[in-house]
Amino acid sequence: MGDSIQQPVQGSDSGGQPAQPPDAWLGALFPLLAMGVIFWLFFIRPEHKRRKEKQNLLSNLKVKDKVITIGGVHGTVTELDNDNVFLVIDSKKDVKIQIRRSAVEVIVREEKK
Repeated sequence: MGDSIQQPVQGSDSGGQPAQPPDAWLGALFPLLAMGVIFWLFFIRPEHKRRKEKQNLLSNLKVKDKVITIGGVHGTVTELDNDNVFLVIDSKKDVKIQIRRSAVEVIVREEKK
């Protein structure tokens, strides 16, 4: 009478909770993968595209290009260095500045009429 053997209830583990099927982790993994894909589509991919366009713009910079800097300064490129750009802001007053190449935001293209 005192030698009773306890057997676990079928469908439960030793903690008394129902056992999960072996593929249950796939159900939890799918939302994480979906969020990763969405994050990549909306954040990482556009940033790479913008960075590539900016690098293209800076590599195509030439003397006599009219540019706008990230600070809003308008000028004309007079000289290019590896990392620096020299701009003429006002040719009548001989106002020149030196900026980093990465500070160029836009190359202004004049439309031909």
